Amino acid sequence: MTASMNTASTDNKPRGRVDLGEQVAKRVASKLLSGAYLPGERLPREIELAEQLNMSRASVRSGLQTLAALGMIYRRAGHGTVVQDTRDWNLLDSRVSDWMVEFGNPNTELVRAIYEYRRAIEPYVSALAASRATGQDLAAIEAAYNDMAGGVSESAGGAFTSADVAFHTAIYRATHNLIWVQSATILRPAILLVIEKSNSTAEELGDSLARHKRVLEAIRLRRPREAFDAAISVLDRTAHDLGMPVFSDEEPDPAALMRFHLDLPDAP
Repeated sequence: MTASMNTASTDNKPRGRVDLGEQVAKRVASKLLSGAYLPGERLPREIELAEQLNMSRASVRSGLQTLAALGMIYRRAGHGTVVQDTRDWNLLDSRVSDWMVEFGNPNTELVRAIYEYRRAIEPYVSALAASRATGQDLAAIEAAYNDMAGGVSESAGGAFTSADVAFHTAIYRATHNLIWVQSATILRPAILLVIEKSNSTAEELGDSLARHKRVLEAIRLRRPREAFDAAISVLDRTAHDLGMPVFSDEEPDPAALMRFHLDLPDAP
């Protein structure tokens, strides 16, 4: 009995320490994302952070190790802890992207980078889904679309956004390509960040919904070329809502480049 109780007590301590370390990581990350600490700046010493956060030094050290592993800070003995540039952060880690959605007011460069990724990839993913989607996949895409339709009101923007993310995630899954499916899971918070910033008024949501319906119908009818173009239309709306500039000849549209090199089958 005693041995068992001692084992349980010992097992609980590491778990508690890890939880506290994660709390420290999250609280410090919120300061990094708010701009309280800028790239190149040194963080307070561990003992000072422990006092500020009302945490033990062990918890602070654990939290800082987490942030260092995520590329958000750099620690070197004798030189302190320095905030890394955003481009060095592991943006594909779900914790980082979750924190960005929860705390961040991301700079234009970051939002544009996420948008450009989606514009280059999602039209092709939609075309692939039009070729491979099963009945179950179509049901998932349609269910997400219906949830979007139910969320078209200024008071229900959050519901629309969640359904919007589910819609795109279902399309990624419909490709039945392990990499694309994993991409949807890893990038979900990052995609949410862009969608959340672009979904605004009921009028904008209504127009976005109509564009999403064209994607749904093209996939349902197994028309890859139409699905590709419909996905671009969705992203055009997103760019407009984000205030993104139109791509110029000097900076070609990634979706246009992708389409030029693809041999998409014609609609039946």
